[in-house]
Amino acid sequence: MIHPLLLRTLLAAALVGMFAGAPAPTLAALQEFEQEDRYRVFLLTMDQGEEVWELFGHNALVIRNESTGQELAWNWGLFDFDDVDFIPRFLRGTMLYSMGPAEVQPFLQAYARAGRRVYSNEVHLTQEEARELDEFVRWNYLPENRDYIYDYFRDNCSTRIRDVLDGVLGGAIHQRFGDEPARWTYREQSRQLVQIVGWVDQGLSFLLGTRGDHPRTEWEAMFVPMRLLELLEAMEVEEADGGTRPLLGPREVVVDVPPPPTPPEPPSFAWIWLFLGLLGAAGLGAAGLALRRGRGGARWVVGAVAVPWGLITGLLGALLVASWFTDHVFIHRNVNILYASPLALILALALVPALVRRVWWEGWPGRIARWLAVVVALGSVLGLLLQLTGLVRQGNAEVVALAAPINLALAWAVLTAGRRSGKEDAVPAREASGSPASDASPDASP
Repeated sequence: MIHPLLLRTLLAAALVGMFAGAPAPTLAALQEFEQEDRYRVFLLTMDQGEEVWELFGHNALVIRNESTGQELAWNWGLFDFDDVDFIPRFLRGTMLYSMGPAEVQPFLQAYARAGRRVYSNEVHLTQEEARELDEFVRWNYLPENRDYIYDYFRDNCSTRIRDVLDGVLGGAIHQRFGDEPARWTYREQSRQLVQIVGWVDQGLSFLLGTRGDHPRTEWEAMFVPMRLLELLEAMEVEEADGGTRPLLGPREVVVDVPPPPTPPEPPSFAWIWLFLGLLGAAGLGAAGLALRRGRGGARWVVGAVAVPWGLITGLLGALLVASWFTDHVFIHRNVNILYASPLALILALALVPALVRRVWWEGWPGRIARWLAVVVALGSVLGLLLQLTGLVRQGNAEVVALAAPINLALAWAVLTAGRRSGKEDAVPAREASGSPASDASPDASP
């Protein structure tokens, strides 16, 4: 069926041809006209959601074919919890994501039900650029092309859209933002978004190593969908005639729900961690003083703090070591391993028999406990020196404030407990060795 506008155009051309002596359009010309599709492209940006994987927001590209009426939302953030290898891939850092299309209205309704605001900006592309974009996403959706290895900072749903638009614009986005310094590091940007869920914020801050604190460019900052939107809204694209056009049109709200209460800045240093660190150190220090004064029951206070602390920090340290054998590269170079040492796990296990029976302090459990307590404390001192001198840069103030005082006080308390146990065990030995001589009679000798 021929579109009415096209039919009127062909009839007019035929009449002009009759009077001007030119031939009427052929069937081939008609087919070529019908195949000349017209496109409009929109960038959708979704605010944060309540689930952990929704805290960074999301985005998608809508491509509308004005000639056919087809309109699809192309989304690079598809994954499936039910995949048989989802958990193993997640642990290895090789999580599989995919891209695909969706009908626009059901797509938007899903975000409305989830209570997430959605913004729409028209992307001002030429018809040639828009056609190239449509051809690319359809090629990208082929079964052999649609899957990719997800990287939470360098290759995610937002960076994929950045790269697709940059490709059809001939590298203009990278040229504009590739060398422009970003306002925040990966750590600061991430914590600004996830701090509304405390355990996610603290866990992410602990796991991010020094790579999370490297200076970044605004090109790299576009891993956050809302930051991508803000930067592209301020971008001008050069046209063939030498002029410029804004890359994005005005922002429109297409799903209107209240936005989440995201704080405008990353969280500042939490003094509560310093208070807890000093409180734990004071408790261990007091127990050590009590042991020096001969109060043997203080040994149990040392154990009540030292054993759980060693188990928790030791397991966290073991997790950091395990990350070296995965593709989680942003965890690898992590100075927190000096504060949460995997050796603390062995220390906790050695303290159990040494605290249950004081005589064991002179055996291998006590010796191991004393040596490991010193090594763990020295690790904290090394970490402090590296960071205070600027040799290592990592935003781990909470970890330092909590762990360094406790590790230092723990070493002192364990050493004190060992020395006190040695003195207590030595007294009966001296009395026993002196007893036969005191009882011997001078007349016993020949």
